[in-house]
Amino acid sequence: MKRRTYSILAIVVSLALVGCQAQAQAKPTTPQTATVQRGNLTATLAAAGTVAARSQVVLTFQASGQVKEIDVKVGDKVKAGQALAKLDTTDLEMAVSKAQIALDSSQVALQKTKAGPTQSQVESAKASLASAQAAYQDALNKYGLSDAQLAVARAQVDKAAATVQRAQDAYNWEANNWLDPNPSQSSQATALSDAQTAYTLTVAAYNQQAATINNSAVKSAASQVAQAQSALDQLLATPAPEDIAAAEAQVKQNEASLQQAQLALAQATVVAPFDGTVGDIYAQVGQWATTSTQAMVVVDLSQINLTITLAETDVPKVQVGQQTQITLDALQGQVFTGTVKEIDLVGTVTSGVVNYSATVAVQDPTDTMRPGMNATVNVILQQRENVLLVPNRAVQTVSSRFRTATVLYEGQLIVEPVTLGLSGDTNSEVVSGLQEGDIVLIGQTTTTANRAPGIGGILGGLGR
Repeated sequence: MKRRTYSILAIVVSLALVGCQAQAQAKPTTPQTATVQRGNLTATLAAAGTVAARSQVVLTFQASGQVKEIDVKVGDKVKAGQALAKLDTTDLEMAVSKAQIALDSSQVALQKTKAGPTQSQVESAKASLASAQAAYQDALNKYGLSDAQLAVARAQVDKAAATVQRAQDAYNWEANNWLDPNPSQSSQATALSDAQTAYTLTVAAYNQQAATINNSAVKSAASQVAQAQSALDQLLATPAPEDIAAAEAQVKQNEASLQQAQLALAQATVVAPFDGTVGDIYAQVGQWATTSTQAMVVVDLSQINLTITLAETDVPKVQVGQQTQITLDALQGQVFTGTVKEIDLVGTVTSGVVNYSATVAVQDPTDTMRPGMNATVNVILQQRENVLLVPNRAVQTVSSRFRTATVLYEGQLIVEPVTLGLSGDTNSEVVSGLQEGDIVLIGQTTTTANRAPGIGGILGGLGR
């Protein structure tokens, strides 16, 4: 094997001095050596971390009451929305039933109000009016009063009543027309109001004339006519816009009451917020729970993550997507793989030291891996394949830019300057200075030799 000759005076002088010192040593020691050879190299960065689930939440009761049932146990798999625990809901269920009944009743009332009077109701009111009018006429005839006395006034009343009926029919049609969003502001509503006013004045004039008849029987009959006519008019005037508005407002109020009762009932049940596993249960059947009472813990173990801490000087070396090797204190002998998923942009300062948190997603988790376990994560920074490797313990650092290795060649120790590339935990990549197959000393210097070669021997060795 032919090696390059190095005319480095500093190395020769150093070895000469070392040789002089070696003369004073008692007995030689057997040096520990290693062979420079090719292989794969991985540079890693170690960081401490803690196992964490993808999601973990402590569930609490949202209402007060006695715990009636707990439907799961620790370790059970649950689905999002699944009921996990429940309070006694007897009173809450009754409140929901009452609110539903009230809402149903108000909805029926609203439909009746919008529909207006039935035909039978109108006919009955007209029949009552006709009967009252006949009784009134009989009273007039009994006391010798002529129809002519009130004929003109009666005709005006009948005419006004007919006008009101026509206006009411027109308004009812418009109120049921879905194309008109505000029938109360329509011309039909105005016409109905005017007709009702005219009718009221006509009836008043008629009643004033009838009041001049000094007979209690006639007056009583006239009063019955007025009451029957008023009942008919009120019936024909429905539904008024304000009646519909009041009925609708009652429906909305009952809807809100039902929603409030249903919410209170729902809050008495603890449900799973996501698919996961019951991690722990705190509540017990029979205990009194409030809105601050913790019921249980649900965790999502579908993805196990690690939260690691990085020093600020290491953050530039770590990138999202880098692979990692993971070991757990609780699972000795097992090595897991992972991927850097996220790196915090804002650090945390503790006693003047800045650290950053990063998240590592475990690619091959097992059931034995539990949230909270301590872990060591080796982030793979770089990898080299089929490169020349030298043990780190075989390299001596002379200065920040100058390193050497001691080569054992034909019984002689030769110090070679070396240039290194990528460094790992135990080995470093050799860029120059060593050759494959070289035997190098590990953790020792040339002073361990029993008899160092002279300067001439060293120069001869450098000529290999």
